[in-house]
Amino acid sequence: MKYYLGPMLWMGLMFLFSTDVGSMDNTNAFIAPLIKIFAPEISRRNLVFTLIAIRKLAHVVEYAILSVLWLYALKQGKQGWSWRAAFGAVGICIVYAGIDEFHQGFVLSRTGSIQDVGIDTFGTVLGTTLWSFFHGDISTIQAKFFGWWFAWGIFSAIMVLIVLQGGTLSFWKMLLIILSTGVLSGAAGVIYYVRHR
Repeated sequence: MKYYLGPMLWMGLMFLFSTDVGSMDNTNAFIAPLIKIFAPEISRRNLVFTLIAIRKLAHVVEYAILSVLWLYALKQGKQGWSWRAAFGAVGICIVYAGIDEFHQGFVLSRTGSIQDVGIDTFGTVLGTTLWSFFHGDISTIQAKFFGWWFAWGIFSAIMVLIVLQGGTLSFWKMLLIILSTGVLSGAAGVIYYVRHR
């Protein structure tokens, strides 16, 4: 039972934020002033795009965490990689993503979105994949270098996009820049490791 406490609590927290508590109006009222601290002259258009990007990135992160919690729970503390546990964790997360979006369809300040289920699924697969790099049989120092540099690349790209002013990038172009920078940074990390070991 103790193994399931983590994912169940996390799902409860996610359910809370799928109510009016996590609505765009409520979260933007908190996040927008923070963005303006780092980019005081950001245009309204870029501010809106940045807020949307942060909300979508939050979907990825929360489901990546949920997938890792479920993977750990299904493994029952056992060491090594388990495809059965991995597929179970991914399945549970995808089903919950669908239920969560269905629930949001009944909340006046929220809307259910099949697109968000896709983003949640990406986060789920990302979380499970990162777990496999660091704890599975396919774990290598190269994968660890890729993971850390990938994360640093994504963080750097987000900071650059927040600071940029007056650009006309769409949400999808920003997402492409963020992911591309992450992959390039990860590849650079692996190359660095191979050349300096």
